[in-house]
Amino acid sequence: MKKLLLSLAIAVVSFSFGQITLEHSFSKDEYITTYSKDETIFVSFIRFDNKLQIYNSDYSLRKTVNITLPANYNQIWVGDVNSYHISKHIFNTDDKYEFLVTLSSQTDGYYDKLILINEDGQLIKDFNPNSQTLGYRGYSEIFHDVDSNKNKIVIDNMMIDGSEQFDVYSLPTSELTTKEIESKKRLSAFPIPTNKTLNIFNPGNGTNKVEVYDVSGKNVISKSFNINDSRITIDVENLPKGTYVYKIGNVSSKFIKN
Repeated sequence: MKKLLLSLAIAVVSFSFGQITLEHSFSKDEYITTYSKDETIFVSFIRFDNKLQIYNSDYSLRKTVNITLPANYNQIWVGDVNSYHISKHIFNTDDKYEFLVTLSSQTDGYYDKLILINEDGQLIKDFNPNSQTLGYRGYSEIFHDVDSNKNKIVIDNMMIDGSEQFDVYSLPTSELTTKEIESKKRLSAFPIPTNKTLNIFNPGNGTNKVEVYDVSGKNVISKSFNINDSRITIDVENLPKGTYVYKIGNVSSKFIKN
């Protein structure tokens, strides 16, 4: 009887795991990020390109968004660098998708630029119009200010002397915006991609350890920190190039090691 029950248990487990199937593979070099609120879309980009591709949930191409790159900029990034890289009602009251895009160049990497565009490729806001003086450092956070009942974005910038400057912008406030902000609390870190160190903002979920996993699921870094620390810095210089998952408690996100 025990052998029969064991065989049945193994059969059930095998059947359960057998339901995981590959649905789709995107093209080589395409970085994929997703948005799933009223609908599910996939957004792909190639770093040394000036366009985004929007795919429907069935992986059919819906739209190509062309980005006008300023002189001396040749790289784009959209993704886990912040929690609201794709949104719909946070920056505007229309129903068009909005994208926070980081622009950088190989020759001037310390002076990145953060821009906001919509799905038509229209520039809504350049947060670093004079990036040679005040460049984007790689972190931004959107939050709801309960005292003023306004939604705001705080952006971490770097000044020409190497010091940091945090700028806070007020955003159009609506009930849809507030709901979208409250539903997307997650881990965030900078810079992404990174070469040496990753700075992770403490989600304040009661956990005091950060863990990093490679694509095979192997734990490659485990570091404890003070639960009251606002920022956790981990050394990733010795990790091979690739994509990694970092986790604090029950929340996780991804970063790229160059």
